[in-house]
Amino acid sequence: MPVQVDADQRRRIVAEAALRLAVDEGLASVTFRKVAAAAGLNIGSVRHYFPDHESLVVAAVTEAGDHMGRRLALHPAPGRAAGDAARKHLFDVVAELIPLDDEKHREAIILMEVIAASRMNSAFEPVVRQMATDLNAVLVDALEQIGVADPRQEAVRLAALISGLSLNAITPHGSLDRATIRAVLHGHIAAL
Repeated sequence: MPVQVDADQRRRIVAEAALRLAVDEGLASVTFRKVAAAAGLNIGSVRHYFPDHESLVVAAVTEAGDHMGRRLALHPAPGRAAGDAARKHLFDVVAELIPLDDEKHREAIILMEVIAASRMNSAFEPVVRQMATDLNAVLVDALEQIGVADPRQEAVRLAALISGLSLNAITPHGSLDRATIRAVLHGHIAAL
């Protein structure tokens, strides 16, 4: 009797392997051969689920985004709460999106690499645009909880802060430590 394969689980295994490779060795390392070896599969199995390099990378980015989404779901909005509860909620949401632990650090690496790669590779553009749309929606919602006068404009500022802190945390450009990132976020949110 043939072995039953869970296609969704197999895709996740391959996407996780591609994510690990992209984080450890860069996007160029996400080859069928390397991903297959990292996933413990043959190249044909990987190609069955992902027809090209770009689809492998998009799967890795999507997997990282799914991780973030599951963590964000752990922080339901408190409703239009005044003061500290709404600010804590905003901090908790933003803290899920920046490299404040090893898992988020790994995710930030792949996200930043794909964002940069989307400039030259249009195959990455849809996933990058969707990430920006999702980030904006999450931030606007959390900012509305605080009662910020213009949550859409503040979401743009906060997204820029998240991007800058993330870039400086994962590259030699800034090498920010996690305590500094937390302090900057607390200061920004307190000033809203």
